[in-house]
Amino acid sequence: MSSDKFVSIHPILPLVFPSLSTETVSDEVDADSAWNYYSHDIQRNPKNLKSHTRRIFLAMQRDNASLLPGALQDLFIVLNNAGTQLRIRLLKASVPYLKKADIIYFATWIKTETTEQTKGFNWLPGSMLADGLLEPDKHLLSKKQAINKNKLSALEEARSCIEYGQLDLAKKILEDALKLDKDNPALKKELTEILKSIDTK
Repeated sequence: MSSDKFVSIHPILPLVFPSLSTETVSDEVDADSAWNYYSHDIQRNPKNLKSHTRRIFLAMQRDNASLLPGALQDLFIVLNNAGTQLRIRLLKASVPYLKKADIIYFATWIKTETTEQTKGFNWLPGSMLADGLLEPDKHLLSKKQAINKNKLSALEEARSCIEYGQLDLAKKILEDALKLDKDNPALKKELTEILKSIDTK
């Protein structure tokens, strides 16, 4: 069988990953049916990255992207600390559709890679794999320690936002941090650089 001939696992949806352009699903495809199809496939085969990726792009195009955080969360849960480039690429593609809190949540997840699965348990809309816990049972007695270990500083949080093109959000984070720590030179320097970048836009 030649490399350019593929049989789609869905009769209408394309086999290839969608590009990062404004490509939309064909009008012939019922969005709800496609969403249910990929959701059930992920429940049966959680490690099917192709279905995860298609589901994430599909989530961007339906219901005001309300199910996108959960679709991303499922991919992050399955990959754990692997597939960093795929997670970064899909997060960057998702940024225009996510709320500020979700961007910070996923950016922090990427930045604080750890073998302990302290992320991904709190259920987000659209998730099929999260169990709804705030964190694993084994961490219930040391919750404060686990949270502090994975929490980014204001500077790291701002830099994560800059990395994903969220300059205004990074500016606000630094300004809020400077209200609590007025003499912090690193925060001041980073804020100055952001202001220069915003002014040159």
